[in-house]
Amino acid sequence: MTQNQPDRLDRIEAVLAVVATQQQANTTAIAQLTQDVNYLREIALHNIELTQQNREQAERDRQTFQEEIRRIWEYLLRQGGNANNPLT
Repeated sequence: MTQNQPDRLDRIEAVLAVVATQQQANTTAIAQLTQDVNYLREIALHNIELTQQNREQAERDRQTFQEEIRRIWEYLLRQGGNANNPLT
């Protein structure tokens, strides 16, 4: 072995130690990011569900409003007697 061999091995071991530390940090960061993504996915799915429920409720409300408007319109038509009524 040359005299530079031990120094070279020491440098390689130091680099490997840094790489191992960085690998552990990356593994921890990936685990946290995965957890965050899963949490955000759950929030998104919940919001999609709420949006669908709101859409369905809005459709029911629209139908109810149309029925009420029709009843009012029919009532007004039956009342007649209004000089401003274009149907008479």
